[in-house]
Amino acid sequence: MIAPYPADDRITTLRMVRLFKASRERLFEAWTDSRQMAAWFGPPDVSVKSCELDVRVGGAWRLSGGRAGQPVLAVSGQYLEVTPPERLVFTWAWHEGGDFTAPREHETEVRLVFKSVGDRTEMTLTHGPFRDRTGVDNHDRGWTGSFSKLDTLLASEGGST
Repeated sequence: MIAPYPADDRITTLRMVRLFKASRERLFEAWTDSRQMAAWFGPPDVSVKSCELDVRVGGAWRLSGGRAGQPVLAVSGQYLEVTPPERLVFTWAWHEGGDFTAPREHETEVRLVFKSVGDRTEMTLTHGPFRDRTGVDNHDRGWTGSFSKLDTLLASEGGST
């Protein structure tokens, strides 16, 4: 098990708590099925070009996409913990120039905890540590937009499995 982030990391670590109208199993599936993740990942003006997920401890994931008329962005990582439907932990790093063969930039870690609250799921995302507050703010905007799209995806199917 990975140790919790130190309390003094609040400045460089993003923590978001969001309630989704879906079961833990359904929400976990949205994070671990490449077709579904491609449908909701990124802010509303971002489209996913490719999404590959090998959801197992030690498995790799990678995703590319971007805004129309802008350079492609590429991000990848490795799964560190996969505990359906409770926890998902993976590394995260952008690739220079949106090219998967290019060096990876500063690596962070994404931790997701899924908790049942009636017929909904409270998801806690912890992402970091980033180099500075700008990284936190940029990813806050990105995740916020992604979760709006995820809400729409879940609502379009009734929000449950």
